[in-house]
Order: sequence, then structure tokens, then C-alpha cells
Amino acid sequence: MRQYSTRNTNKPGQKTGLHAGRVIPFILIFIAIVFILYPIMMLAIGSFRNDGAFSLAGYIKAFSSPVTYKALMNTLKLGLGVLAGTWLIGGTLAFIRQKTDYKRKKPLDTCVFFAFTIPAYILSISWIEVVSRGGYLHRLLQTVFPEMSYNFNGYSIGAAALVLMLHLYPLVYYGVSNALKLLGGVMEQSAYVCGAKKSRIIFTVILPLVIPSFISTGLLVVSRSMANFSVPAQLASTTGEAVLTTRIFSAMSDLNLPVVAVLSLLLIVISLLLFLLSERALKNRKFDIASPTQKGQPSHIKLGKWRKPVNIAIIIFFVLTIAIPFATIIISSFFKRWGLDLSIENLTLGNYAKLFSNENLLTRPLLNSLFFGIAAATAAAFFASLTVYFYKYKRSRVAKWLMGIAQLPIAIPNMILAVAAMFAWINEPFKLYGTGAIVIVTYAVLFTPICIKQMMGTAENFDPAMDYAAQTMGIGLTARYTRLFMPQIKNSLIAGVIICFLISLKEIPISLLLYTTNTQTLGVMMFTIQSNSYGLEMTSTVSVVVIALSVAGNLILRRFGSKGYDPYE
Repeated sequence: MRQYSTRNTNKPGQKTGLHAGRVIPFILIFIAIVFILYPIMMLAIGSFRNDGAFSLAGYIKAFSSPVTYKALMNTLKLGLGVLAGTWLIGGTLAFIRQKTDYKRKKPLDTCVFFAFTIPAYILSISWIEVVSRGGYLHRLLQTVFPEMSYNFNGYSIGAAALVLMLHLYPLVYYGVSNALKLLGGVMEQSAYVCGAKKSRIIFTVILPLVIPSFISTGLLVVSRSMANFSVPAQLASTTGEAVLTTRIFSAMSDLNLPVVAVLSLLLIVISLLLFLLSERALKNRKFDIASPTQKGQPSHIKLGKWRKPVNIAIIIFFVLTIAIPFATIIISSFFKRWGLDLSIENLTLGNYAKLFSNENLLTRPLLNSLFFGIAAATAAAFFASLTVYFYKYKRSRVAKWLMGIAQLPIAIPNMILAVAAMFAWINEPFKLYGTGAIVIVTYAVLFTPICIKQMMGTAENFDPAMDYAAQTMGIGLTARYTRLFMPQIKNSLIAGVIICFLISLKEIPISLLLYTTNTQTLGVMMFTIQSNSYGLEMTSTVSVVVIALSVAGNLILRRFGSKGYDPYE
């Protein structure tokens, strides 16, 4: 083992120059300002410019248009609808998992895990293939009821809310499950001894204690729903029901940049407000939960006669929300052309052969996604590790500012990060627009708070006195960072890199707004393949590849103790 000298070689009063520990935080905060704050500032400036001159035309046009208010109302309806559904589904499953004697708890966890690994956009594709006219449900009903007319409309804000609900309820499930698990049984047992009935214990003891988890996860769900682009674009835009994200995309397509900037700022304000409310809910609604030595035996409600109905209901739910979507996507990927009858002669491996053939249909997007994802995740993890180190061990004002700026992108939708990057890097002398560099930079900005979140929990378990002691012994900053700090956060750093890489494989809004012919990614390919003379069968084939990569990556993540992370899509 390398021995470090404890002898101080500096003479008393000798000036050694600026200490690296003071210089590096300033360098980091400069980088954060350039790549995080500067694009947002340019977006704000862009909202006041029209043809190069100062103007309020963007604000007037945006807020005088009925389309904007309709999009805002649709966005609110989408968020509140998803909130109600995720609270109901996630809360109910969490309660059954933690507070009843339900026997199949591990299979329940596994099913929720797989539900979270399916990208929301792929769920929307499965929804279309099942319920649209000519879809699997239509064909089944025609077989059973030949004379029956099928008029169900699978395209609407309600459909988008349902798909997002089925994708996001695991957030509520994990949050509420953790809260219920921490409760123990002391307070419940005390209430039971005092003569309280089970129903009263649930509503007066258990529910009030998990309200903070419902509030914090609920606000996160609303924020993600309102910031989602891909699902409303697929299921609502076709019927003319715009939300803010699709309205921004439409204005971008029309090159109406002042309106794009104004609407983007509006969505930033809403997202930041929801994020701050979520943080405030967690800080202000803390309850004293029994310590591990005080916990009683967990109080499990006996299902009794309800055991069989609960089992059947859970099985039906996961069949409808996991088995059918998986089966639909997989079966459709083997059709010669989507819409044909399900028979051997109509099935083929040609779709997969076409993806992996010399036509470069999949090769370039896959290689771009791999390169962009690895480069951005590595850069974000390195920057995040330095940020966490200086925030944890230095506690200076500069380190706190750095942490605040670095975490800001977590409250900003992906699409807005892309719009801000376009405003910042479209002109000389820092023209990155149209190159792969702008995708990597924007990915890295998105990934940085994700990596910080992964590392902070681990870093909190270690005493800063270790670093102080090493510093007094004369050990340099580089050695303290690499030999003391990095081994402590190694697993969480690796988990953060893997999470970010998985996000890059299925990310759509950033790539869609910033890509060129040579920088197309898997997400862009999946979103645009139908407009490139291909049908749902090829969309399903690409989706199978993305699902396989997502599931494999998330299984690896579980080895590092992480459930994964899914930012705004």
C-alpha cells in the first residue's frame, strides 16, 4: 500500500498559490453556468426578440391565441388524470404489499419492476395496436360478434392519460411502499390495544403517516405527465388535442421561435413550481417514525375471504398492463404487414433481418445512441462526482451554488432542455447545432442531476472527518478524491452511468429536436419510422429491441441496489 508523508514541506508563511480545492469548485460552477444557465438565459432572451429586435410579439401571439389556453387546460387535465390513477393503483398495490398477508409479494415486486421498464411511448404503440380500428380487440370482437360495429376511438387525451398512468404508477408504489415499510407496528398495535377497529387504524394512523409520500410522488407524477411529449404526440395530436409540449413542437415546426421560447418558459415555470412544492412537502411533513429498536412486529391485515378476489384482480391487472402489451408488440414485430390475419403464412423474420441488414436501418441509430449515451453519461458522472465531493466535504457557499445549479435540470422537461440548447448553440462562435456534440452536451445536462441523486445517498453514509484527517496528513486533493471518496460511491456511480445510458437508448424529445441525418438515435428512429414508409410492424420490431435493452440494463441495475430512474420523456 502506498505510504503518504505526513511531513509539511511548506515553510511557515510561505505562499503556495491558490489551493486546488478552492480553484476547482469555481471551474465547475463556470462549466455549470455555461452549459445549464446560459441556454436557459438565451431562451429567456429569445422570448423578447423578433427578427433580431426587442419585441413582445412572442408573448402577445402566444397568450392571445385560444390554442395556448386549450393546450394549457389539456396539460392540466392530463396531469390530474394521471395523478388520480397512479395514486389509486400505486397506493393500493403498496398497501396490499406492505400491510396485508398477501402471499405473492415477490412476484408483485417483479411485475411492478417490469411495468416500469417499458417505455411510455412503446405502451402507446401497444395501445394503438390493441384498441384501434383493425387492431387485435376489433378482430377478436368481429370473430365473436360478426355483426357488431366497432366505433371505439383510441386517440384522445384520456388515452394518453391512461398510458402514462400505467407507466408512472410504480413511482407511487415504490414511494408509498418505503413509507409503509418504515412504520413498523408500534403505533398500529397501540391503537388496536386501545380498541380501534382496523378501518379506523387505516384512516387515522396509517394514512396520515404516508401522506407526505403521496404528496411528493404525486407532484412528481403530475410534473412528468405534463412534461411528456411522446405519448400525447402519438395519441392526442392526431385528434387536434394539443398539450403544451406538442404545442411547442408545432410552433418549432413552423419556425415561430418567439412563441416557442414563451411557451417553453411557461412550462419551465410550471415544472419548477411542482418540483419546489414536492421538495417542500417532504421537508415540512416529516413524522417521527419508530426507530428499528422500537419497532413492533409489522401488523398485517388478514385478507380472509378477500384473498381469492384480490389474487384474481391483481393477476387480471398485470395481464392487461404487462402481458398483453408485451405480447402485442412481440407478435406485431413478426407480421409481414400489420393488419394481416394472424396465420403462419403472414409471419416472418424479415423485419428483424431488415433491421440488422446492410441497409443501415438500425446500425447508425444504434451506434449513435451507444456513443452519445456513453459519452454523455461518463461526462455527467465525472462532473456529478466532483460536485457531490465538494458539496459533501467542503460545504462552502460556492459548493452549495454549484449543487443548486447542477440539480436544476431535474425540474426542466427534456424538450425544454433541447429548445434551450438550440437557442444557445445555433449561432457562431459556439455553433453546435446540427452536430452530435449538441446532443451529447444536452444529454450530459439531463444526466447530471440523475447521477447526483444516485451518489448523494451513498455519500451521506460517510463522515467528512475522513477527508479532513487525510488533508491534515498532507494527502493531496487528487489522492483524497480517488482513494477515499471514489471507492465509497463506486457502485452508485456505476448505477448512475447505466441509468443514464438506458435513458439515452429510449430518449425522444431531445434527440428529435436536435438530430440530423447523421445523428439519428434509436428514440428518433422509433418515433419516426412510420413516416419513413414503414408500418406498425417495423415500429414494433424496433420497440422489441429497445425493451430487450431496457430490461437487461435494469436487471443489471438491481445488482447495484438501484430500481432505476425514468425522467421526462
